[in-house]
Parts: sequence; C-alpha cells; structure tokens
Amino acid sequence: MFSRSGAMCSLANIFILASPLLVLTSFTSAQMDSINHIAEEIKKLMVGEDRQDIEFRLNILLSEIGDAAKYVTHDQNLNPSARPHGSKNDEAMSYGQIFVQLVACSLLRGIDLNQAISSALENWQKVDWRKSLTGDDDKILTGIIGNGGEMMGEAFLDPEAKNLEKIDGQILVTKFLKPSHASFFKKIKAVITDHGSAASHPAILAREFDIPCIVGTGNATERIKHGQRIQIKMDGDQGIVLII
Repeated sequence: MFSRSGAMCSLANIFILASPLLVLTSFTSAQMDSINHIAEEIKKLMVGEDRQDIEFRLNILLSEIGDAAKYVTHDQNLNPSARPHGSKNDEAMSYGQIFVQLVACSLLRGIDLNQAISSALENWQKVDWRKSLTGDDDKILTGIIGNGGEMMGEAFLDPEAKNLEKIDGQILVTKFLKPSHASFFKKIKAVITDHGSAASHPAILAREFDIPCIVGTGNATERIKHGQRIQIKMDGDQGIVLII
C-alpha cells in the first residue's frame, strides 16, 4: 500500500518530469503563485464537469501521457523508420493536457501542490539522476519497467530489429520495436530497448505476451554484446539489467 506522502511525491514527480522547465534550484513564490492560479482555474472548470471522479481524470491523464509518448517514439530523428505523429502544436497541446489533468488529479486526491512540488524538487536534487540512468557500474543498466518479472539468459543483440527471425529463446536487446514484430514474441524470452516508455510498442507487446521488459535504457545496444549472459530484475519502479 502506498502512503499519502508516497502518492504526493509520485504525482509531483510526474508533474516535474512532464514540465522540465519547472525544475530549478529553488522554486520562487512567484512561480508557485502561478501554479496556484492555474489550480484555481482548474477548480472552476471542474465544477461544470459531469465526471468529477478521480478514476475518470486518471484515465484521461494516462491517455494523454501515452499520446505524448508517440511524439517521442515517432520522432524522425530518434526513429527514422517511424511514421510522423502530429504537429508541434499538437504535441504542445498534449503536454498541456497532461499538465492540467495532473493538477486536476492532485486536487481530487487532496494533494497540496506547494508541498508536493517542493518535496519532488528536493528529491530530484538529492538523487544523482545521471547515475541512475547509466548505472554507476559498467555491468549495470537501468531503465523503465515495460512489464515486470525476472529473467536470466543470453543476449540477442539486434539494434535495428532486422534479424528477429533468428531469435530462439534469448533476451532481445534492440533500439525499438513496432507492432509488426509481434509475430516473433513467442520465441523471445525478455526484451530490453534503448528507447521507449511504459506506453511504447515494445512494452505493450511484452505485457501482451507476459514477458519481462525494460525500455528506455538509453544505450543497451551499445553496452551489451551479442551472446553475453544478462539478467533482468526489478527494483521498485526501476528496471535493472545486469551483465554477468
């Protein structure tokens, strides 16, 4: 069970990650006044809403996060083979929706925004995020949990996912995957990707086939060699890859 302080910190961390420009060494009173003004406007809008329950707002928030992820996973610079997804104005609207729906969720949960944001900023400043993304050891990688579980096995390195027909019971290490790769998943033991989020295609496919998956490692295809023994495990809300 999560504590109320844990829920507060989780909501605030999403808030900060979705709004990088808010991450400052100190959060000024003027900036907090601006956030409080936005919260008051959202309270007024909520009065006229037919659905004011947290479940409905949370579903909208998660949907918008999934939509925002598409602008990253379909970015032509990051993934040249993907189809473009929407315009820059559409992407801005998506981030705006995340912002306001997150505030709405926090209000419905009775979360104090001042305290939540201050706690999350303090937490960010205390943690070495660069180290958590790359691992402080050459044999450790971290990423986002696409689907939970533990697995140990041989790495099948296929950065561009062009040789998936050859995989047979190994752990796939690749940059990214598409829905069309679903036919190969019956022979894949687990998945590790450089890119993606919990709402990305490899994570969705891993959940469908119920295999462990860690996405968004940043550079797994550069650090893991074909045939190496590797282990996947979960540590709280973070995925861990150990090179044995």
